[in-house]
Amino acid sequence: MIAFKMILKLKKKQLVILLLTLIAGFSVGWIYKVEIKHYLIKQYKAYHQNKIIKNTNPEDFYWGIDLSHHQKNVNWERLVRENKPDFIFLKATEGSTHKDTRYKSYKKKAEALNLTVGAYHFFSYSSPGKQQAEHFIKTAGLSKGNLIPVLDVEFTRNMTGTKEQIVNEIKAFCNAIYDYYGVYPIIYCACDYRKKYLNDPFFTDFSFWISDLWRKPTCSFTIWQYTDQGPVIGIGNIDNNRINRTVNFNLLLLD
Repeated sequence: MIAFKMILKLKKKQLVILLLTLIAGFSVGWIYKVEIKHYLIKQYKAYHQNKIIKNTNPEDFYWGIDLSHHQKNVNWERLVRENKPDFIFLKATEGSTHKDTRYKSYKKKAEALNLTVGAYHFFSYSSPGKQQAEHFIKTAGLSKGNLIPVLDVEFTRNMTGTKEQIVNEIKAFCNAIYDYYGVYPIIYCACDYRKKYLNDPFFTDFSFWISDLWRKPTCSFTIWQYTDQGPVIGIGNIDNNRINRTVNFNLLLLD
């Protein structure tokens, strides 16, 4: 009401200027609405991620990171000296043919520094699950002491097939991993994905690595990816993960 009375007292010229200012502001907001939306989301997410980090005791969990070719510059010595991770997952493969270009060199370097290393496969909906598992096994070169293999399943634009077909291919991947390693893979996904595709009894006893950058996951998890912008000395701002110390860490290692 007070603002309305103030507007009434403005002279014609002032009203025109005010109107033009409002129109200009609206126009700029409309033109850059996507950028503004992304900025606000980024700021909101950063606020919650910082809140998560500040309100937890590092001694309550194992801390780890995940890397791929996207992290091109890694100062391994400084990483270990300044903030040694309890575990690292490296991207090994994607689909039935792709190999991450940094996987072998990163795995070799990490193991030379006595870091606990694992590998993950990014699932594709355009090739058979068993074929993808065979590609992962051949590339990953995992052995005793490495972390259990991880299957990364996510919503993508090129998801094809029915829910039943998708679930069957994921099962085929998991069974091939079990046949070779004697253990089912850890599954990386979001809670929404898990509820939609992985509510089958087949997955009941699986360990889940849940990505939720906004809050503590609403579904059960063994590993939680809680930020994609966590500062890590020797690398930069990247994915950060945690495992509660109530979990028997040795059960996440290959025998």
